[in-house]
Amino acid sequence: MGLVDIHSHILHGVDDGSKSLQMSLEILEMMKKQGITDVIATPHFDAFSESIEDFNEKVNTALTELNSATAGLDLPNIHVGCEVYYFGGIGKSYGIRNLTLAGSEYLLLELPFTTIDDNIIKDINNLCSTVGVIPIIAHIERYHRFKGFKKILKLIESGEILAQVNAPSILDSHFRRITIKLIKKGYVSYIATDSHSTDRRPPMLEQALNEIERLFGKTQRNIIVKNLNNLYNNIFSK
Repeated sequence: MGLVDIHSHILHGVDDGSKSLQMSLEILEMMKKQGITDVIATPHFDAFSESIEDFNEKVNTALTELNSATAGLDLPNIHVGCEVYYFGGIGKSYGIRNLTLAGSEYLLLELPFTTIDDNIIKDINNLCSTVGVIPIIAHIERYHRFKGFKKILKLIESGEILAQVNAPSILDSHFRRITIKLIKKGYVSYIATDSHSTDRRPPMLEQALNEIERLFGKTQRNIIVKNLNNLYNNIFSK
């Protein structure tokens, strides 16, 4: 099996990701060259701006068009998920189960760029215990300067939640130091492209994995790849 990308914005016209069907095809071609065989499209969902029903209709329309355009082409398989932006009370929202990664128990969760207070932690706990999903914190490296960040790390240590970092953050000077530190300390399970376009945020998974191998050795690279493959198998074997 090749590489799996669990966080991308390749569906055109849905969010701030791909702007056109042609761009989506170009992103998929770039992913293919990096050895990515499967990609989960995870457009942003914000409960403050739209309903789940309207969101899913928009996503399904874009997916249908993209699947038609890729039919017969040797490009990565496309699956659907969502990057859910945190909102108060999410831990009691059973409708969130409609926004998991390919209908699985895993939820890609984007945190607010503010203090991570006890209410957020309680909601995350409730997502696990009440709603029955396993949160994967999207691009965890972005929250490290916010008060309460250590509370998220404790949840990871306890095994209640998982964390993902963006591939460019391993190479980018702005987030590089914290990203490498989080990987070194074992807080990171997954690396994903978080691709938005062919230029502003292109897929860089292969480059990131090569850098991990350079810094930590092949064993650490293999751990990340194995984690991605295990997640894929957990999602699609049920």
